[in-house]
Amino acid sequence: MKNFFKIGCLGFIGIIALIVVIAVATSGNEENKDTSETASTQPTKEEATGSNDATEVTNSETETSEETTKSADDGVLTKEKFEQIKDGMTYEEVVKIIGSEGAILSESGEKGTSLYTVMYSFEADGSFGANSSMMFQGGKLMNKSQFGLDSNSDVTITKSEFDKIQNNMSYEQVSKIVGGEGEVVSESGEKGTSLHTIMISYTGEGDLGANASLMFQGDKLMNKTQLGLK
Repeated sequence: MKNFFKIGCLGFIGIIALIVVIAVATSGNEENKDTSETASTQPTKEEATGSNDATEVTNSETETSEETTKSADDGVLTKEKFEQIKDGMTYEEVVKIIGSEGAILSESGEKGTSLYTVMYSFEADGSFGANSSMMFQGGKLMNKSQFGLDSNSDVTITKSEFDKIQNNMSYEQVSKIVGGEGEVVSESGEKGTSLHTIMISYTGEGDLGANASLMFQGDKLMNKTQLGLK
């Protein structure tokens, strides 16, 4: 009986010990599981840093591209901007279109009066040496001119076509002879009036640099000149 009681006590202690071991093991597994799930759902510090760096690089590249586009266009006169500038505009309106204040080439008269005349030059986008000038009198644009702006026209003029052109012809009549419109290099006065004056340039067929210039006033040809046409 004594031995039986001893064995029973030992067995009871063994069961308690087994229960404790199982409880500890279960708790450890749950902790490991929680740690594993946390590690799988949260990015590592290196991954998070790499993602942020990639985003910053992308943003930096986008900003650089925008700055390049902006710097290439702002303050430079293009053909499109030149065509937007109209007789009678103020200096401020012209500056807003071009994006640059330009540089004073000449100035006369008393500032603030109707006789105050000032001419500005502006950097132009086009061939080598491209430039433009704008003349204001009494605060209003009186004349605009340009040289070397990129032209979309591929119309050329020959010596034969030039000879057919006569004074007092309209610009439309001249355009039909040549086969299209030329490039406006200078313009002054209000369009549609007898004082509206434009200078039209055509690339010529002939020697290197061949060209023709035609001046119209009130839509009538007043003067024509050519160089190197054949």
